[in-house]
Amino acid sequence: MLFMTAWRWAWALWLAIGMLGASAHPMPESRVWIDTRADGLHLLLQLPLNRLEFAYGQALVDQPATVLERHADGLARYLMQHVGARSGSHGWQTLRPQLRVVGSDGAAELEAEIDLRAPAGADPRHTQLLYDAITHEVRTHRVQVALRNDWAAGQVGQPPQPLGELNHARNSLDLDLAPPSAGASLRRLALDGAAHIAGGADHLLFLMLLLLVAPLSVAASRTGWPMRQWQGARPARAAWRHTALLVTAFTLGHTATLVLGSTGVLRPPVQAVEVAVALTIVVAAVHAWRPLFGRADLAMALAFGLIHGLAFSAALSGAGLTWLQHGLALLAFNLGIEAMQLLLVLAVLPPLLWLAHGRPQASHWLRGATAAVAAGLALWWVLERAGLAGGALPA
Repeated sequence: MLFMTAWRWAWALWLAIGMLGASAHPMPESRVWIDTRADGLHLLLQLPLNRLEFAYGQALVDQPATVLERHADGLARYLMQHVGARSGSHGWQTLRPQLRVVGSDGAAELEAEIDLRAPAGADPRHTQLLYDAITHEVRTHRVQVALRNDWAAGQVGQPPQPLGELNHARNSLDLDLAPPSAGASLRRLALDGAAHIAGGADHLLFLMLLLLVAPLSVAASRTGWPMRQWQGARPARAAWRHTALLVTAFTLGHTATLVLGSTGVLRPPVQAVEVAVALTIVVAAVHAWRPLFGRADLAMALAFGLIHGLAFSAALSGAGLTWLQHGLALLAFNLGIEAMQLLLVLAVLPPLLWLAHGRPQASHWLRGATAAVAAGLALWWVLERAGLAGGALPA
């Protein structure tokens, strides 16, 4: 099991490196990503234009921007003739593909999304993929096939599962998918959401800093920061209520950008997001030492939740999922995040309240020490994630 997991991650990394390399060099292979549906399969094909033009018989790579204007109908018919599936002697229905061209130079590729519908009575989880696009003419061409999403069996949000390779001598691939399991994907995504918090030192540290000052009230100051100070502990009920508001504000923020990021509406650079997450910890650490926001800490939690949600969205892509599946995936993933946040609150807040009420000096020392360590760690993350420092610390 461990070996197979490592192999799948390694294979996914190899695919990613290959896809990144395509921006600088012509992609030497085609790729087929498979997403299961209740009535069949959804395929995403990625075909290099500089190979496709040999099989299609028309110049494509010289003017990638006009390929669809000139050949959309012809390419659609070509793919429908060379992509299909079969159950025994019964062929599946191949629907007209949706086409787009990615890239504008010799590395440009055609992306096609095709739905294959199983005939009545056929088992869509046991079939034979038929594919010889490009390979029927270009003998050296290879096609990598991977299962991207299988909602029914819990294969979602995971590294693609390699299924095999097609070439000139092999134009079919038997697909025997795992048995379906009710709720498998929802359980998997909820666990992934929880693991994303539990395994993310930066997210845990930010939440810890929020909780560290949740039991405290701010001494009023007309001169503003840095004269503001944390003063005595709130009553227990008020502290729990304020903590609930802080966590809710953070949740609203990260939920909003989790939705926008996972749907592709927002696509900020990953490096910028990771740097911004580290900066939120720096600010939260300074706030834990001396109140920055007075009574506006709810706004801070909301605003910083927006940033952390963009980091969460990197772990949850809606690619290949239906809208319903994507909505359920967001719900399950977010529930896992919230469950882990709740466990953290229940584990950390009671002792912090006890210290704030019964041992104020120890509470003061703990807050200052934690803020100092968090600030130093987060500043290192800022430098490391911005590429300004070598080495790496857990994040």
